[in-house]
Amino acid sequence: MASSLGDVVTLGILAGCAHLLQVHIETSLSAWLLFFMFGSIPFFGLSVWRNRHVKDLLFSGWTPIVLAMLISSGAGLVLERYVEQYQGLAMFTPILCGLAGNLGSIYASRISTCLHKGVQEHFERVEWTLLMMNMPVQSLFLAIVWFLEIGHLDFTLAFALAYFVVSTLSTYLALKMGKSMTLIFWKHKYDPDNYVLPYLTAIIDVICTSLLVVSFHGLTSAGYANLNASTA
Repeated sequence: MASSLGDVVTLGILAGCAHLLQVHIETSLSAWLLFFMFGSIPFFGLSVWRNRHVKDLLFSGWTPIVLAMLISSGAGLVLERYVEQYQGLAMFTPILCGLAGNLGSIYASRISTCLHKGVQEHFERVEWTLLMMNMPVQSLFLAIVWFLEIGHLDFTLAFALAYFVVSTLSTYLALKMGKSMTLIFWKHKYDPDNYVLPYLTAIIDVICTSLLVVSFHGLTSAGYANLNASTA
């Protein structure tokens, strides 16, 4: 919930700021905003330093966030390259990336909690349960898209099946990567809660976006669905 709401709030703030800066592009507003953001760094840094619960993150939390940001930029480049070429790509990408990334993060967090508590658990059962959760959610999403004709897609059976394959594969990879990364970081004395989630969600964004573009291209090239934006 926090991740999904964070995405919505971030996009809303980004859109609002972009509109505001575009309207006042001839003024010095952008320079003042930049000055304000840099000036607020010492204030927020001091606030974190005084909080003993999150003080350690001031030194250990930067690397995964910065690297995850760079990795996730790859997904943005792929989306920017093909978003105008394929109809509906911008609509399906956040759903695919968000669901796979969230399920992988839930799994990684559960494993991390067990490791911290020293509790043994049947990870395979949890893994398959989370994988199965992907199907009803994606089915509901596809049903809504088809019934309301959202995005004006050439919604064919082949398209639905291809999307299901991509979604299931993405979720499977997210779960496997979440488990492997959590165990590896724990083995090397790093807290998985601080390192795994940023890396996992960033890598899954790139994988999901790339797989979705490949599926759109394959469906269009084979004639199973016409997803070209220019002819849709």
